[in-house]
Amino acid sequence: MKTLLRVILVILGILVVIVLGAYADGAMMPLEHTVSVSGVVAASPEKVFARIIDIAAGSTWRPEVKNVTVLPKDNSRDAWIEDLGSGQTMKFLAITTVPPDASGHAIRVVKLDDPGAQYGGVWTYDLSPGPTPGTTNLTITEAGYINPPIYRFMMAHVFGTTKNLQEYMNHIQAATKS
Repeated sequence: MKTLLRVILVILGILVVIVLGAYADGAMMPLEHTVSVSGVVAASPEKVFARIIDIAAGSTWRPEVKNVTVLPKDNSRDAWIEDLGSGQTMKFLAITTVPPDASGHAIRVVKLDDPGAQYGGVWTYDLSPGPTPGTTNLTITEAGYINPPIYRFMMAHVFGTTKNLQEYMNHIQAATKS
């Protein structure tokens, strides 16, 4: 019995050291970060931009989004809530929307609109004509913050800093294929 108790205590001690190490590592990382992903989307800038700003249809092409509730416009800016399942919802506000100009360049800037959130920031979608006709260069940049050190550790060492951006890129590339 003493041997079993000793083994359990050693295992618990190791787990505590691992958690404290992860917390300390996360605490030494900066609160704020900026990361980007870029890719070519096989559709025109107008089509890609239309997909990005059609927030009501987000759950039809982004599997992680279970439902979208479009809110009344906030000073003519789009506002919405994405339900990610398991009780997690996120409220967003489009702070800049510039449709494609004559050259095909467009910008959409969206922020997580929850002042009490443990993490948040702004995503900037920068569109320009792609390398071949009917394609789009899309760069998505996240300028964000993560308050809890353990979340920073998880982002840096478990999930990766660009995981959500890359998932969005993969989904929009799949959704806009002709």
